[in-house]
Amino acid sequence: MSSVKVAVRVRPFNSREIARESKCIIEMAGATTAITNPKVPPNTSDSVKRFNFDYSYWSHDHHDADFSTQSMVYKDIGEEMLQHSFDGYNVCIFAYGQTGAGKSYTMMGRQEEQQEGIIPMICKDLFTRIQDTETDDLKYSVEVSYMEIYCERVRDLLNPKNKGNLRVREHPLLGPYVEDLSKLAVTDYQDIHDLIDEGNKARTVAATNMNETSSRSHAVFTIFFTQRRHDLMTNLTTEKVSKISLVDLAGSERADSTGAKGTRLKEGANINKSLTTLGKVISALAEVASKKKNTKKADFIPYRDSALTWLLRENLGGNSKTAMIAAISPADINYDETLSTLRYADRAKQIVCKAVVNEDANAKLIRELKEEIQKLRDLLKAEGIEVQEEDELTKSTVIKSPTKSRNRNGSTTEMAVDQLQASEKLIAELNETWEEKLKRTEEIRVQREAVFAEMGVAVKEDGITVGVFSPKKTPHLVNLNEDPNLSECLLYYIKEGLTRLGTHEANVPQDIQLSGSHILKEHCTFENKNSTVTLLPHKDAIIYVNGRKLVEPEVLKTGSRVILGKNHVFRFTNPEQARELRDKIETENEAENEVEKTDTQQVDWNFAQCELLEKQGIDLKAEMKKRLDNLEEQYKREKLQADQQFEEQRKTYEARIDALQKQVEEQSMTMSMYSSYSPEDFHQEEDVYTNPMYESCWTAREAGLAAWAFRKWRYHQFTSLRDDLWGNAIFLKEANAISVELKKKVQFQFTLLTDTLYSPLPPELASTVAPVHQEDEFGAPPVSKTLVAVEVTDTKNGATHHWSLEKLRQRLELMREMYHNEAEMSPTSPDYNVESLTGGDPFYDRFPWFRMVGRSFIYLSNLLYPVPLVHKVAIVNERGDVRGYLRIAVQPVLDEESIDFNNGVKQSARLVFNEDDAKPKYRALNEKDDVQRYIDNGGLDSKLEELEDVDSGRGIDSNSASECHENSEEPGEHLQVGKEFTFRVTVLQATGIGAEYADIFCQFNFLHRHEEAFSTEPVKNSASGAPLGFYHVQNITVPVTKSFIEYLKTQPIMFKIFGHYQTHPLHKDAKQDFVSRPPPRRMLPPSIPISQPVRSPKFGPLPCAPTSTVLAKHDVLVWFEICELAPNGEYVPSVVEHSDDLPCRGLFLLHQGIQRRIRITIVHEPTTEVKWKDINELVVGRIRNTPESSDEQDEDACVLSLGLFPGEALEVPGDDRSFYRFEAAWDSSLHNSALLNRVSQGGETIYITLSAYLELENCARPAIITKDLSMVIYGRDARTGPRSLKHLFSGQYRNPEANRLTGVYELALRRASEAGSPGVQRRQRRVLDTSSTYVRGEENLHGWRPRGDSLIFDHQWELEKLTRLEEVGRMRHLLLLRERLGMDTNPNPTTKTEKDVCNLAARAATSPVHMVIPQSPQTPVKDPQQIIPEREYNQREQDLMLKCLKLVQGRYTKSEANDTQTQSDVSPSDEGCADMTVSCISSNSMENNKFVIRRRLCSPDRADAPNGWEAPAPATQPALPLRLYVPELEEIRVSPVVARKGLLNVLEHGGSGWKKRWVIVRRPYVFIYRSEKDPVERAVLNLATAHVECSEDQAAMVKIPNTFSVVTKHRGYLLQTLGDKEVHDWLYAINPLLAGQIKSRLARRTLEPASQTASQIQATNAANANSASK
Repeated sequence: MSSVKVAVRVRPFNSREIARESKCIIEMAGATTAITNPKVPPNTSDSVKRFNFDYSYWSHDHHDADFSTQSMVYKDIGEEMLQHSFDGYNVCIFAYGQTGAGKSYTMMGRQEEQQEGIIPMICKDLFTRIQDTETDDLKYSVEVSYMEIYCERVRDLLNPKNKGNLRVREHPLLGPYVEDLSKLAVTDYQDIHDLIDEGNKARTVAATNMNETSSRSHAVFTIFFTQRRHDLMTNLTTEKVSKISLVDLAGSERADSTGAKGTRLKEGANINKSLTTLGKVISALAEVASKKKNTKKADFIPYRDSALTWLLRENLGGNSKTAMIAAISPADINYDETLSTLRYADRAKQIVCKAVVNEDANAKLIRELKEEIQKLRDLLKAEGIEVQEEDELTKSTVIKSPTKSRNRNGSTTEMAVDQLQASEKLIAELNETWEEKLKRTEEIRVQREAVFAEMGVAVKEDGITVGVFSPKKTPHLVNLNEDPNLSECLLYYIKEGLTRLGTHEANVPQDIQLSGSHILKEHCTFENKNSTVTLLPHKDAIIYVNGRKLVEPEVLKTGSRVILGKNHVFRFTNPEQARELRDKIETENEAENEVEKTDTQQVDWNFAQCELLEKQGIDLKAEMKKRLDNLEEQYKREKLQADQQFEEQRKTYEARIDALQKQVEEQSMTMSMYSSYSPEDFHQEEDVYTNPMYESCWTAREAGLAAWAFRKWRYHQFTSLRDDLWGNAIFLKEANAISVELKKKVQFQFTLLTDTLYSPLPPELASTVAPVHQEDEFGAPPVSKTLVAVEVTDTKNGATHHWSLEKLRQRLELMREMYHNEAEMSPTSPDYNVESLTGGDPFYDRFPWFRMVGRSFIYLSNLLYPVPLVHKVAIVNERGDVRGYLRIAVQPVLDEESIDFNNGVKQSARLVFNEDDAKPKYRALNEKDDVQRYIDNGGLDSKLEELEDVDSGRGIDSNSASECHENSEEPGEHLQVGKEFTFRVTVLQATGIGAEYADIFCQFNFLHRHEEAFSTEPVKNSASGAPLGFYHVQNITVPVTKSFIEYLKTQPIMFKIFGHYQTHPLHKDAKQDFVSRPPPRRMLPPSIPISQPVRSPKFGPLPCAPTSTVLAKHDVLVWFEICELAPNGEYVPSVVEHSDDLPCRGLFLLHQGIQRRIRITIVHEPTTEVKWKDINELVVGRIRNTPESSDEQDEDACVLSLGLFPGEALEVPGDDRSFYRFEAAWDSSLHNSALLNRVSQGGETIYITLSAYLELENCARPAIITKDLSMVIYGRDARTGPRSLKHLFSGQYRNPEANRLTGVYELALRRASEAGSPGVQRRQRRVLDTSSTYVRGEENLHGWRPRGDSLIFDHQWELEKLTRLEEVGRMRHLLLLRERLGMDTNPNPTTKTEKDVCNLAARAATSPVHMVIPQSPQTPVKDPQQIIPEREYNQREQDLMLKCLKLVQGRYTKSEANDTQTQSDVSPSDEGCADMTVSCISSNSMENNKFVIRRRLCSPDRADAPNGWEAPAPATQPALPLRLYVPELEEIRVSPVVARKGLLNVLEHGGSGWKKRWVIVRRPYVFIYRSEKDPVERAVLNLATAHVECSEDQAAMVKIPNTFSVVTKHRGYLLQTLGDKEVHDWLYAINPLLAGQIKSRLARRTLEPASQTASQIQATNAANANSASK
């Protein structure tokens, strides 16, 4: 017993798969074959399926080292099977697979060298071994048969006399066999080779005659191999007979690709019947082999369902050694067929065959057959039938007894006679000698060649070349086709007598069967008498002969063109007439010779069609022109109607939009009027008719604050931009889908454009945005809004365009029209011009030859002094990337001086500045609210904390800029109004421009004079990287006006650098060699989406996110524990594996089937605003095995509300923070989830989402804590512990408190607003996100989606880069100008900010209760009553006051705190915030963090007042009012970037002493751990709301080196590093700007002695010179 050998072979890509850009989904490693599912995301459980076979042949790429050739396949399979045949076993090799998978190539191969298949190679090797081993005692004989199975009909391919279908019979001894199948004897390999070729010829010709193709049939080539060994000792001859069956199966044929219908479809299904049955047999045999041996039930194997499986029964699970070769395709488009083939091959591997050696088969058969014949004779005699034997065993005469046959059953008699004749045929075949077999083979060969010659298949003398030629005697029809490759492939013979032509549906069988809508059942008849063919048409039959319609019978001449119906074109050929015509031509003159030649010339399909049209009087060109004219006229008429209809609709919609806009404005005006009314106002009759819009009691300061707030929110566009992205995503997807289907190579994607200095909008887009061109009443500069556009990437032409959304929708209509026109085009119809119908291709736009490299800006304030300056400015593109540098010289021309350059160009121009030219077009981007104007929530302060230093310090721009502008207020004599002023702009060089740009030139102009631009000559850009020298000199003369002077002070000149982009943008050589700085993490959305709260069964749908004002924010630390019941009856926290690489940063290791509890602990700083009352509900749901979750999982039955235990407030000794803990019983079996009920499989991780609904005092709705937890479930008795090697080698923190997971949350308390207010209703509007809506052809995009919210964050980062670049460019100009003017005389000047701090400290000392917070620089208007006259202090007084102020910051003693508390009437809970209030006064974070300002030393009534407002102090402390808040708890994704970690000595305010703690800085948070091995965060500091200080005065006061302080809103920390060198590193990690200031201050101190020494030397030299002169 042995199983079937199974091999898999993968072929290379074919032309169809290469054209469709298919991907390889097959991988082979050894004997393992893996297939990847292209429809499933990678790295999932169902993405890759692996199968193990005996052999896996990689024949995909011949360049591969593991490439398997034909000889390698034969060596593994063919040689083994040939050896089995020599041992006496039956052998079978068959190939299985889909059409075109390489079965025929593997089995038959090609004629070229090294390309032969298994069948030729096994035959060649067979005779080679016969010649090597044949002796006198050992003789071999080989016989072959070749049959074809088509539509369950068996046909002999080696005997032309067997034209009919052969019968498949079954014999009790021989089993299934084919009756009358020719078995021909062969003596060498050449005989087998000739028989294979001749069989293939007969197969092809037979398929041609019957309208069949060879790929739709099975071919079985069988070799009967007999070994006769004569034993001299016993004088006996023994035989071994083995049968070698080589099967070439047909491929599957898809009905949808053939277009078959009706009976043709049934015929196709019958063709594939044998393949289907073969699959069933393989599956049934595999199931039998896989069952246990003691199975008593007999299994049914459906062998008889098809002729193929019935003939191969012994080879499939019987007496045979069988090998199967599964041929598969590597392309992803054939995934289903390839997977089916692999599954069948995997099942076939389980089939077990029982092969035995076939010895002395003939002798045994002859004996048994004789016995059977004798039994049959006896049976016939008993029936009254006598059988007379003749000399020939193959013929018998049956004489029936008339008397007895009447009483017998006729059917039984006929069956017995049939069996008798079949047995006698077998005996005759077995008794036939070898010489007789050879003689019969030669006779069949001669007959076959004669039949082939008559049928038109001729074989040349070499015996190899074969072709279809015209028969020499029989008249015939040859087909003509529009495709030249398909012409003359079909021959239809006109036999002697009548040949009928029609369809298969005719009552009388038709000799020639055609199909088509214009072919009648009985179409016509060909009458052949004495080699003369007459065509007889039937009634209503469409027949054309030589272009003329045939109505009456006509005699056909050789070479006539016959058209039957509309599509069947033939050429008639009569060999006898052709020979007579040739003989006649030879005797006639030359002119007649030429005429006859033209009549008998070979014609094609085009000639026949043109002849048909010409005979019918149709001018093809005239008809085509007429048709085109009609189409053009129809198109113009329809286009005119469409334009008129579109114009009417546009006017109608515009009128409706104007009316709706007016209605909305009236309603908003009315709502704003009534929103200012209070309920008491309606009770006063005298105020009923008073309009509050025109009466305002605001002070100037209040009006300024309102204007500031109005301007701030006026530019917020996050929601509106998101609405545009969501609403138009479906149009973008449809445009991309149509582009892919039409193969336009154009991609569409959203982009955001803002009209800035570096990125001005294109003219067509600028018209769609209405910027504010003049300042408003409060002096706000103009600002251009951001708009959503479409970036069109033309990969065909290498161009990029920007479209507006309106243009996209207009072009999309044309794209749809083009798509429909493309679908309606017929493949055989002429290709008309699509652009003529659509008015141009809607996918493409014209693109310029030169492209913008970038822009640069040069400020001209040096002309006010006047001094020359040489600038090196960056060339910045529209996305904020630096693409090179430009050197520009700007200098005044005060006399007739001139500078000549050798290779330069010198030009002169004259400009005039008007009054409107000084007004800026663009608003400066350096205002903080403008950079963040997209953020329409409360996150502005946290976003800006990385841009600015939270400590007070000196900036270089405040001083230098102010001094330069103070000195430039009065222009010099050279800028007198009315005079002419000339200055020179010299473009020197450009460096760093990429080699992808050629022919670089520069163009510059004033911001308001785009029509007057100055341009340099183009310069060749070499790849060497050398500077590009322009040396272009431009003298500009301007009449001096006030607007010109104002322009010099504030506005720059714009320089545009252009170049010819000479490389395709998507080519590998066109990749930009510069590295664009990625946006910071604060600009990016979270990498793993934060899960939404699980829907509570108790509270119902989740409420909308609150949008009211944020009153307070608090950082909350939450610990999550999952406790399991221990043997001692207590609930012990389960082990947690901590790792930053895990999705949830921690993994719970649980046991199966143990009771559990979930324990949650909330930790935060003590405050009166946050008091936890109770836990309302804890919900667990979204059970899954992937980190990502969907809200749809809330609808299933897995969501469970847990049973709660009462929550309690904890008191931890030595820790004054607030602790609140609660527990809930968790029975995971109630989820009815298999993931939680069973032990986790290897590598599987389970994820759940829990949401806790907690009740707080003074809150209108519960606060929701949501967290994703990951876990692995082990067996009940399994030992759990961290699985990673990191924990194994580094040790484990064995404290039970380490088995918890930490979450950082931000609690925002918002004011509860009325739900029906217009503002809330507006902010709660919902726009449907259409990016997930299906559009036709979306599957061709392979998961592509339009960009969404991340695009807004990326664009915000681009604007920030442009802002920084503009600020850096302006500051470089000011520093260069300052250095040129020699203004750096004071190395350490006092900044304006420090002056304000001094004034504030003096005022705070005089009035500690009524403390005024300094106004933000953004506040435009100040109350004159609150401004204290500033006093001028000398340098010593300023230094002393600053020193005192720094000593006071954050270091109150207890007595001082109590005194302050008594004076300010603050509650004891505010003691912590009192420590840090004064320290934050001088911090720049005051203007960014409104929440720090609110917690100053004041009563609770004044705590909610806006910045800088004062309220009268109450006489007595009032009770706390009942406020209604809306809590919002949001989980904070901690940054994975660790800025600094290490050990620090920590002294907490009010603590007992120094403690050594492990500290990790992940900005903007600082996490404190107990030790280095402690994985749980014990405390968290928010640097965004903290103050950091490190000074010598502080170190002198505490008398401890290497210390710095961090003061939060509630407490202060003193931190000490372990070494001197670590102080700066820790400061840089916590506050980089403070570390830079300290380092700069130390550097200035080292420079001061040197400067003083130099000044002393200079003074001494001056004194000596004066004395010498005296």
